[in-house]
Amino acid sequence: MQHPSIEPSFTLDQVLVATSKEKYSSDEIFKLALLFSECPLESETGIRCLEKFESIKTDVTADLFMELDVQERGRRILKYLYQNYLTKYNFDQTRIDVALETGVYNCVSSALLYLAAAKAAGLDVRGQKTTQHAFCSVYIPSTTQGQLIKIDVETTNPYGFNPGTKETIENEENIKKYYVVPKKYYSNRLEVSDGVFAGLIAGNICSDCIKQGDYNHSVPLAAARYDVVRNENSKAISDVRQEFDVLAANYVNINPGNASLYYEVVEWFTNFIDRWGITPFLQKNMDNAFINLQVLCGKEKNYPLSLKSFNQFETYVTPQQLSKSEEIKADILFSTNTENASPDLKIDIINKLLSSEDYQSGAFQKRGALYLEQAWLEILNEYMNKKEYQTGIKKADEALTQLPQNPKIKNMRQYFYSNSIAIIHNNFAKEANSKKYDKALQIVQEGLELFPNDKTLKKDLSDLQKLLNQ
Repeated sequence: MQHPSIEPSFTLDQVLVATSKEKYSSDEIFKLALLFSECPLESETGIRCLEKFESIKTDVTADLFMELDVQERGRRILKYLYQNYLTKYNFDQTRIDVALETGVYNCVSSALLYLAAAKAAGLDVRGQKTTQHAFCSVYIPSTTQGQLIKIDVETTNPYGFNPGTKETIENEENIKKYYVVPKKYYSNRLEVSDGVFAGLIAGNICSDCIKQGDYNHSVPLAAARYDVVRNENSKAISDVRQEFDVLAANYVNINPGNASLYYEVVEWFTNFIDRWGITPFLQKNMDNAFINLQVLCGKEKNYPLSLKSFNQFETYVTPQQLSKSEEIKADILFSTNTENASPDLKIDIINKLLSSEDYQSGAFQKRGALYLEQAWLEILNEYMNKKEYQTGIKKADEALTQLPQNPKIKNMRQYFYSNSIAIIHNNFAKEANSKKYDKALQIVQEGLELFPNDKTLKKDLSDLQKLLNQ
């Protein structure tokens, strides 16, 4: 079984990293977007896209653009991209290489293309994300010294610069081809770093992979996404980490069908934790995975694998969950060793295991006592069915030497005792009522030899003696 690589699908040394990890140059953000689109820079497609971006940079830094004021330059860049590259909206088309090659785009691919182009033209442009949408904002100087004005850019529409303002529409016959973003998609917006923004491409790809169960593909990509931003100090990083963790958690919750294969999956998960660190979410899933593995071992009665997994994974599991899992391990031990054995043999096996130094922990002693109880109850129920009550008392007494406080065995003993006394009393009464007093006396005396302290039999004897003394 081939498990997903936990290493990033690419590293930042493939991109010329800026001094600040939260802001990239236009070339860096474009290369990063290509890599997140799973388009290697040295591939034929990658080389073509890089050449196209060089052409974009040349165009947007020409005098025609650079002579414009900052706000108009931002507006013109958006229209330029639609005039030359972006032609058709598709909700799922998140890859920037596909956007450049085919003209098909969504909010993420168009926003990143705009971000890279606007950076090349010297604009202060930043990515914005919401739960369901991505767009850009351009910051322009304010008339107030040191302050900036933020202008949103809806990149899914050629007329999306500063949405809501009036603008002359060119090529009016084509305007219906463009996507209109519902207002609700703008709620809870968050300005994010260039690395987080570029990583939205990978996030969308990974979401699709989850639906298809393609973890070999998605985990390395998600690792690269997190690796790019892991050292940033921003609120958005927790979302990136959470989505990364969800991938790993989903994978470890897949049941491959048998304990040996699932052991490998859990081992992979611990390697993931070693590589990327533990989070409360991962801890919860580690606990669940560990107990699920023990359950599978129990179904297969595979005690060696259960013990092996304990020895290897116990440091990754919380004490509370480890205690629960240890009871399952104990169940596996006792059920495996007593399978198909007679009740008497089960009792011998269980007692030997309970006396072993290897099984003195509370979980083993507790579960062992339950298995011992079950074996004794099998024996006692057999005597009950045969109505051999006096023998049942002796066996119950033997059981109580091993399980002195067991309420079920105590109840069984009482049942045997009550029935034994009832039989003696009924036999006594039958003979006494038939005036066979000698026989009745013999019955009650023999009963008292067996049960010298029984109040019912003592009263029977007393009543008979009174009758005989009349």
